[in-house]
Order: sequence, then structure tokens, then C-alpha cells
Amino acid sequence: MTYGNWQELVHPLGGTYYYNNTKNAFTPTNLRRYMSLHTLEDFIDVSRAAANEADWILVVFPTIFLGEERFQYYYVVPDRHIITWLEDLNGELLFGECVQPSEWRHKRLELEAQYWKHFEFFPHQFQMGTVQVRRIRREIVCYIGGEPYGAAATAWITRAKIEATTLGQSSAASMFWSLDQMNQIGAQLATIESLIDNGVVEETGVVFCCRILYILRHHQFLNRHNQPEARLIRSHAVREKSRRCKLLVFMGNTAAMAMCMPITVDRIKSTSVDGIMNGVEVNSFIDDFSSQAKGQITLAGVSMAMDIAILAIPGLGTTKTSQILCSCSILLGVGCIFANTVVQHFGTRMRSMDFAAYYLRRKTKIFIVITGIPTSFCVLSVTGSILGFLSGVATDFKPSAPLMISSLATLGVVVGSLLVLVFASYGPGPVRVRPQ
Repeated sequence: MTYGNWQELVHPLGGTYYYNNTKNAFTPTNLRRYMSLHTLEDFIDVSRAAANEADWILVVFPTIFLGEERFQYYYVVPDRHIITWLEDLNGELLFGECVQPSEWRHKRLELEAQYWKHFEFFPHQFQMGTVQVRRIRREIVCYIGGEPYGAAATAWITRAKIEATTLGQSSAASMFWSLDQMNQIGAQLATIESLIDNGVVEETGVVFCCRILYILRHHQFLNRHNQPEARLIRSHAVREKSRRCKLLVFMGNTAAMAMCMPITVDRIKSTSVDGIMNGVEVNSFIDDFSSQAKGQITLAGVSMAMDIAILAIPGLGTTKTSQILCSCSILLGVGCIFANTVVQHFGTRMRSMDFAAYYLRRKTKIFIVITGIPTSFCVLSVTGSILGFLSGVATDFKPSAPLMISSLATLGVVVGSLLVLVFASYGPGPVRVRPQ
């Protein structure tokens, strides 16, 4: 179907777009309902005359801004593998994901990523051969440490495996969410290569390959061209701040342990680096998150059983103080069980990358509060049980001196052990220096 000189094309994924062969221009606008086709073509003619580059591909999208029709556009430069514009452009939206975009070679990676994104959306007449598919597979091999094409030397394989281990612990594995999915990408590329006829990839394969190339180039841009990956830089090159008042730090760490999930604060910091979400770390965080919730449910159940036992013992649970503390402890235990059940469902939703990015990037404080609610219930429930027991023992139960001494000694050992664990988990670690 054509509209003037515009040909309607169907994308392999089902959408439609339009191509003008005489003007070498694409538009995603639905021309069936577009009433200003002549205005669109006039803009293309003026822009083409200013560019004076017949081989460049123009993509134009009409839009309404402040009640007036405007035309957003970009040019695709096939021989340079980049996109470009004729006027100066504010690059904040294009390069804003990277904290410090530096020289041209670095910024060019994102322009090349957008080049491949273009052909993912507009694959018409794009020629991709067997050599290019193999080149993509070789690039994937560098990340997953698989065997390259041809007879690879043993030293190369060893180096690739070491590199894969390092990248598996960094943000590289998050390009395709996990290393297993990266392997699946490699298998899919092999399938595409095996189905090539006459050395030319069909449009369905072009869309897939261009999508992978976009992900690779965008990942390289985010992780700083010609430098170690951002997470490795931060892990080895950041010097921790000196802590002058250790007592206040220790008290703050203790409060953090009591009122929020012990894994939450530190693990949130490792799920993203310079704003780059790390899928491997997010998955690990969610697994620990779920395990912690299950442990708290068990601990709350034990605390509730202890409260019931205290209230059932004649003379031990008959005081008002013991009854109040144990009753509140039971209610907090029930709240902990229900809260952790809901929080586990929240953790399941976190496996969605968009959902995780929303909370870990934009709603970090709210996320800590959400995870801290069941933990605070659990800690307060256990504390209420212990205080209820001690209150009953010290008031009307009239225990012997050996019982009081042994109870207090055991409580001191438990509290002291917990404080040691808190200090070890949240205290200052070894100073890391920048490698030379």
C-alpha cells in the first residue's frame, strides 16, 4: 500500500512504518490518518538541501509542540555507523545515563548504539551478512568465555574463562540479565547464521542482531570506553571515609540492625553503579531478601510460642508487666508473619527490572521502610518476650540466686554476641586504594 511516494511496510514484529524511496526517508507516523503530507515532504526537502548528503537516511516524526506542528528528526550515516543532526543538539538526554561521558570515542559508542537501534525499528533494505553475525557471536564470546571460532589456543580459552568469571561478578552479566541468558543469545545467533540464504540475513534476523548490537554498544558506553568496568572501579578505587566518633557509628549500626533488614542498606548500594542497574546483584539481593523474610517468620513463631509458655506458667506470667509485654509480643509476632508474607510478594515483583529500577533508584528510602517494617516487628516481638520473661522472674516468681545469675549471664552472652555480629557486619572495613 502506498500514499503518494510513501510505501507502507510491516515490521517483522507486527507494526507498520513508511518509507519514501525518492527521498530516502522513513517515518513511523501513521500516514493513513496524517493530513499534512505535503508539509512533511516540504520539511524533508529543506532538510535534505541543507544536509546535501544523498546517502544519509532521514527519519522524521511530526509532533505538536505548544499548538504548532514541529518535526523531530535524525540522520543515519551508514559509512560511519552513527546517527547525527544538522543543528547543535543538547546531548543530556542522549548521554545522560553515563555520569561522566568524556571524549569523542566514548560518546560515539552511544551514537553507534542508536544507529543499530534505528535498524532494529526500520530494517527495510538493510543488508547484513554472515560475517556480521559471526562478528556479533565473537563479541558475545568475550563476555561468556565460550570457545571462539576455529582452533583456539589453550591460553586464549583460559584467559576467556578468567575474564568471564570477572565479568560475571560485575555489571557485564546484567546486559542480558544473567550469563545463562547470554548463552541463549549466542545460541540464537548461531540459529540465525544457519538459516542464512545467499549470504543475506532476513529482516527477522536483522531485527534480532541489531537489537543485540544496540545492547552491546550501549553497555560499552555506560561502562566507560577503554577503562575497567564501573563496578570494578568503585570496588577497588574508593577509599572509605574515616570515622571519628566510633561510639555514634556503633549506635547507628545497632539501630539499623534493629529497625531495618540487616542486608538492605549495603546491598542496595551494590545493585547499581553510577546509576547502572546490575541484574546479577539484583537477583542475589532478592534471593537474600526472601531468605531473610522466611527466617523472620520462623523467629516470630518461636517468640510467640515463648510468650504463650510464659503466660501459662503460674507465678511467671501473672504480673501485669509480663502480661502486657507478652501480649504485645504476640501481636507483633503475628504482624511480622503477615508483613513478611506481603513483603515476599513484593520481592517477587522486584524480579521485574523496571519495578526494581523504580524502587532501587528513585524510592530508596521508601524501599528501606518497606523492608524495615517486618524486621522491626520481629525484633520488637523477640525483645518483648525476653523482657516479659525477665519481668516475671524478677517480680513475683522469687527465683533463687543461681537462677538469676545464670539467666543474666546467658542474656549477657546473647546480647554481647549480637553486638559483635552487628559491628562486624556494619563496622568499617579495610581501606581500598586505587590500583596503579
